[in-house]
Amino acid sequence: MQTIFHDDPDGRPGNCLQACIASLLDLPLDDVPHFLLHADWTAALQEFVTAHGHRLRMQPPDTHCAYGMAWGPSERGVRHAVVWADGHMAHDPHPSRAGLLHVTELLTLTPLP
Repeated sequence: MQTIFHDDPDGRPGNCLQACIASLLDLPLDDVPHFLLHADWTAALQEFVTAHGHRLRMQPPDTHCAYGMAWGPSERGVRHAVVWADGHMAHDPHPSRAGLLHVTELLTLTPLP
């Protein structure tokens, strides 16, 4: 579950991405970086996932994703990440569990050979 939200009083970005990666890789949240605090968060994300034996690949939002993450707007009016499996939301790390209004980005997570 995410522990930092978009309206954090200290101004930190929410950590839904961190929580999704922790869920996908079956790691404790504290063992996963808060990627959005890195200057190049996409490189930090890819490096971390690769170090854990997987790769992330962006794909069109209207295609099938067996296992990965989806991003899109939430009912709270912010960009949000959820765990995606077999073409639907498998886990929303936000306590509301409301998910996404629609998917704008989809990333598959696959094991490295």
